[in-house]
Amino acid sequence: MKKLKVRLPDGREIEAMDVDFETVKEDWNEYKLEDGTILKFKTIVSSIVRTEEYDPMTGDPVYHVRSTNVLRVKVPEELKRLPGARKSDTEGVEVR
Repeated sequence: MKKLKVRLPDGREIEAMDVDFETVKEDWNEYKLEDGTILKFKTIVSSIVRTEEYDPMTGDPVYHVRSTNVLRVKVPEELKRLPGARKSDTEGVEVR
């Protein structure tokens, strides 16, 4: 494990250790909206560091995780529009 400094959201800088990890499972969370749209959401972790701090309630070490979110959208056909096909207020009006 490699030691490094991590800046917390409150501005403090603390010691941490880069933790190697193996991805065991990365599932999609799926949400169906009332309009029929289906959103699939996944978080992909790129790095994990263990700080030298501990949670005062549990005694567990505090970890910071860097991740990227991936979103897939399946929209019902009746909600789709082609780019540029939107009706505008000026449609049918000649401009000189």
